[in-house]
Amino acid sequence: MNRLISKVAAIAALTLSGHAFAAGMLLGDEPPSNLIVTRDDLEWVYAGPCAGLNPSCGTVSLHDGFGFATDDQWLSSFSSIQDLYSAFTSGGTKCAAPYFNNVYNHCDPTDILGGYIWHSPLAPDSTHRNEPAAETFLVRTGGHAVPEPGTLALVGAALLGLGLRRRRA
Repeated sequence: MNRLISKVAAIAALTLSGHAFAAGMLLGDEPPSNLIVTRDDLEWVYAGPCAGLNPSCGTVSLHDGFGFATDDQWLSSFSSIQDLYSAFTSGGTKCAAPYFNNVYNHCDPTDILGGYIWHSPLAPDSTHRNEPAAETFLVRTGGHAVPEPGTLALVGAALLGLGLRRRRA
C-alpha cells in the first residue's frame, strides 16, 4: 500500500509539473539558474541567435523581468567581447534561446567573437550592432528567482506521501 501511495504521489507531481519537460514548450518559462550569468546586481541570458526584434529570424519574447540592456548595463557588466564570450561559454554554452526565441532554440557563440552582438556597445560598429543575425542578450536586475510550479507540486506530493505513510505506520 505504501508503494502505491508513493507511486501515485510521484505520478501526480510529474503531471502537475506539466510542460516544463516537453521539448519545444519552454518559450515563456523561467530559464534555469545554470543558464543565467550574474554580474553585480544584473542577471544576463543569451536569448537567441538573431536580433531581438527581427520577426523573420525569431522574435525574442520578454518575460520574467528580462529586457533589452542599456549601454550602461552592458558596460558595467562586461569589459570586452572576450569577457562576454567567456561568461557565456565557460563550462559549455549557456544558451537560453528555447525560453526566449519563438523560432530558434540554439545560440551561435562564434558570432559573439565576430562582434555580432545586437544593440551592444561592445560591438565594433553599427553594422555589427544592428545586424539582423546578431546575437541577442537580455538582462534583469537580480533577485527575481521564483520557484517553478512543478517544483512546488513535487515538494507538496512528497510531503503528502510522507504524511500518509507515517499515518499508516
